[in-house]
Amino acid sequence: MKIALVAEHANPLPAHRGEPSCPVGLHACALSRQLAKLGHKITVYARRSDPDQPEGRTRMARGVSVTYLDAGPARTLATDEQAEHTGAFGTALASALAEDSPDLVHAVGWTSGLASLHAQAHSDRDQKNIPLVQSFHSLNACEQRSGLAHHPERARMETILASRADHVIVGSTDQQGELARLGVPRHHVSVVPFGVDPDHFTVEGGASTEHWQARREERPRLVSVTALADSADRLVEAIVRLPEAELLLISASENHSAPLGDEARRLELLAKEAGVNDRVHIVGPVDRKELPRMLRSADLYVSADTYDPYGGAVLEAMACGLPVVAPATGAIPEAVLHRTSGILMRFGRPDEVARSVRAVLNTPTMSTAYGIAAADRARSRFPWKRIAVETEIAYNKARPEESRSHGGENEVEALLMSASHR
Repeated sequence: MKIALVAEHANPLPAHRGEPSCPVGLHACALSRQLAKLGHKITVYARRSDPDQPEGRTRMARGVSVTYLDAGPARTLATDEQAEHTGAFGTALASALAEDSPDLVHAVGWTSGLASLHAQAHSDRDQKNIPLVQSFHSLNACEQRSGLAHHPERARMETILASRADHVIVGSTDQQGELARLGVPRHHVSVVPFGVDPDHFTVEGGASTEHWQARREERPRLVSVTALADSADRLVEAIVRLPEAELLLISASENHSAPLGDEARRLELLAKEAGVNDRVHIVGPVDRKELPRMLRSADLYVSADTYDPYGGAVLEAMACGLPVVAPATGAIPEAVLHRTSGILMRFGRPDEVARSVRAVLNTPTMSTAYGIAAADRARSRFPWKRIAVETEIAYNKARPEESRSHGGENEVEALLMSASHR
């Protein structure tokens, strides 16, 4: 099957090269490579976000190519800018699909789905009948329940896209339930979680200790891969309550060439004022080749994220044999089994983090058992090979139906206009 994987604001090539990558770029890279191994031919369509990105079609792996489409400025867009250029991306996508017609279109994210509808509305009759599968890693309705901002236009678009697509893929049962509450039948939605590479992230192998203090005091080591502007403050405050432990914060930024900036300096000042600067270490984005060694150097993975729709960093830590302490939000409850492979918290407040971490570290038998169970679960449930098979099953559920309309040209234009002014 020829599959057009539309990921407007992703870039799969950094993940393919082993560089730090955004979760959507990693998803597009890993999923497309595994689908190709199943015999499919994949073309990833993404918006050009850097003038140095190659022109035309670029081969990424056997059976996988990447095409960057010009739509808006050739730079990374802020979140509130992204919808503004979706119409132009959809027009460019229509031309690309007309030249190389796929058997199925898989849109990753709501702007990609809107662009795909736009492309179909501007295509001939045969193109309009191509099945459309819509993926959501996150839904605004779920984010709101975790205390994040309400974006009414985006929420409306997600509901429309879920009802118009031939089949929908979400990352968690929580999202499936939310769509059901919005009127989308459960049989129309498949739950396919984020994945992990268990051959790369593994219990076996060396550990990197250069960022830690010397083990003279035998301090337990906590590690977290997180956006420094999000939950890192709560983790620093938790370390104040854990005088026996030290913490390594790894920036989740995808820009591995940029130096640590204002957020890192702010956290360093926070740690110094709290008197824990000797036990809090901050490093920039880490190449994926080095990341398993850094994870294996820790005793426990900890997160205090308000909302994690992917759970990728947690899965990678689990695959390296680390027990996990994290809030039960987003995709995390799908990955971590409470009191089997780690501890799930309600909110991730500093006192709650400290209490949960201490409960694990003060019981070595429990910590060891959690780590073994975490590695086993990551290897058995979440390898990208299995994620690709489950995605393929979802593709097979997306049957073209003559009676189903993806929306006429005028209707899609109205949706694009509404989205660009959200």
